[in-house]
Amino acid sequence: MNRRISNKFRALPAICVATLTPFFLTACGDTSTGAPNAISSNSAETDFSTVYSNGLSNEHLNELSSGHSHDDGQNASSVDALSSPSMPNSSVNALAASSSEGVDPVSPTPLQGSSSGLEISSSGEQSSSSLQTQSSATISKEIALDDDGFATVADVYKSLAPDERAVFIIRHSEREDAVTIETELTANGVKMAQDLGVTLKSDEEFSYITSGFVRTNETANAISKGRGETNSPKLITNYDITGNWFLKISADELAGYATKLGMKGSSIELMAQWAYGEPYPDALYELSPRAEEFMEKVILKNLPKWKRVSIMVSHDIFVMPLAVFGSNGNVALKYYEDYHWINYIAGLAVIVNAENQLRYIPVKGAESGIIDYLALYMQKNGLK
Repeated sequence: MNRRISNKFRALPAICVATLTPFFLTACGDTSTGAPNAISSNSAETDFSTVYSNGLSNEHLNELSSGHSHDDGQNASSVDALSSPSMPNSSVNALAASSSEGVDPVSPTPLQGSSSGLEISSSGEQSSSSLQTQSSATISKEIALDDDGFATVADVYKSLAPDERAVFIIRHSEREDAVTIETELTANGVKMAQDLGVTLKSDEEFSYITSGFVRTNETANAISKGRGETNSPKLITNYDITGNWFLKISADELAGYATKLGMKGSSIELMAQWAYGEPYPDALYELSPRAEEFMEKVILKNLPKWKRVSIMVSHDIFVMPLAVFGSNGNVALKYYEDYHWINYIAGLAVIVNAENQLRYIPVKGAESGIIDYLALYMQKNGLK
């Protein structure tokens, strides 16, 4: 069950390891103090502020650098002083981004029918379903991927053939510290999304699908504005992308489940290990069949209603597994090894050809597709 720590982490002096270990195994954890409100039949509003920790204050960071462990709380503290050269404008509110937000605390009802027939053959095609996947070997020939396994959204968009359709499933842009349904984007987050839109300028109309949270709606609107669209787009709300798709239990229960397994990184560590192949059948669906089910029952089902190109804005706990799935595990998001997590406006492009064959390309809307928490911590504390 235990995964190895990366060589980069092992190479640190012993005193640094003793200091960093409690930080990185708890900074992205959560300390839920009660069950969040469920999504009601007439409202998508859910308060996730009690589910996940939202960041560390500079005072807490100073305590950690002195060897003290962090006590996660419900209230987020700004850590704007932290920055990374891999992040746009060198401003990410780094540790505030570490919470897995956007999870519907209500356990999802399993969809009817089995997804076991969606098994991909060695050729990359599926034999027992209308859903077909093109060989991933074609991806690297068409699109340049960075060292972490991501292509830019703009490069993928520009590479589309006339008869291809695309859905870009991305995490929302940089948000404020508090994590609720009404949490807004930061000023930098708005700029990040607008800058992404600038790279996607064209005369073509896009569809915009969101989870209905304020930050996902704001991300879609900012991308649209960056594209130069004169009117605010009509946003399509889809509740399948609020974050519960891969969960068999609630987010609150997921944190407790991880704690019982001795995971100090809590839900994020659990999700990362699961996404890269560690089964947790009591808490999470099997990744590939469940992702394929999403492609068939959400993407392909709704594709005729959407424009040729769609921007789908969701949350990290939904987007991160899809990026791992679509890359066959080749994206660098192994939090349990290198403390990497999905960055803002990064995710997965789903490209559908005229024969309804699908191919996947992990995408980034900013300079990097990952947030490297180890690098951020070391930079903040002057560690080499």
